[in-house]
Amino acid sequence: MQLYYSDDGPGRIVVLLHGFPHDHTIWDFQRTTLGSIYRLICPDLRGHGRSPALAGVATIDAMADDVIELLDALKIQEQVVLGGLSMGGYIALSIAARYPERLRALMLIDTRAGADSPEAAQGREELARQVEASEDVGPVVTTMLPKMLGAATRLNRPELVAQVGDLMGRTSPSGIAGALRGMASRPDRTAELARISVPTLVMVGAEDQITPPETARAMAEAIPNSQFVLIPAAGHLAPLENPAAANEAFLKFLDALP
Repeated sequence: MQLYYSDDGPGRIVVLLHGFPHDHTIWDFQRTTLGSIYRLICPDLRGHGRSPALAGVATIDAMADDVIELLDALKIQEQVVLGGLSMGGYIALSIAARYPERLRALMLIDTRAGADSPEAAQGREELARQVEASEDVGPVVTTMLPKMLGAATRLNRPELVAQVGDLMGRTSPSGIAGALRGMASRPDRTAELARISVPTLVMVGAEDQITPPETARAMAEAIPNSQFVLIPAAGHLAPLENPAAANEAFLKFLDALP
């Protein structure tokens, strides 16, 4: 699977995986900051941005394999720091479980280790069918956008709300349907958290409604060598909503790695 990607900067390699249904541009604030110090690779995941969608379910493990294939294509043999936001965090956890030898450190951002409840999985399936039937991603934007951004962002930054809505609306119906079904069928990786051996940063927006701070804190407590960071005035897209605080936390974590 050939993924589109951006590749910025010198230094040790940091790979950032966006959430659903976004693309690599969600990391633009990190590309201008972290990318001046580290080699920052930000792919468009399968069915998102400029990366093609394949027929059927885009499972989390398949999307994780896409990322490993990209690293191999770039001839990257050194261990990388891998960060994942929301769905990207599910993919990062898949890589941590299945390719631990590829990782130098892990950053889990506004995400969770648990699987969908039956009700949540059914909701994703119904939304996937609606998008396929109408070939219109509008229902996804309407359903998800109010929950995706924090109250401070929705109140004070209408331009960012519009930007995120436009970004979501550019994702193809097939990419959205495949990813919805992939997230609905993902395994519960909670029991695997204790086996993560690399340094791990767990970051969450203080106003995150989708993966609340208490969920992120419990995940951090289950990972042996981890640290927890709460980003104020941010919801489910903390690095985009409050990039100054997020970048400070990223750099503090990255700079401290051996």
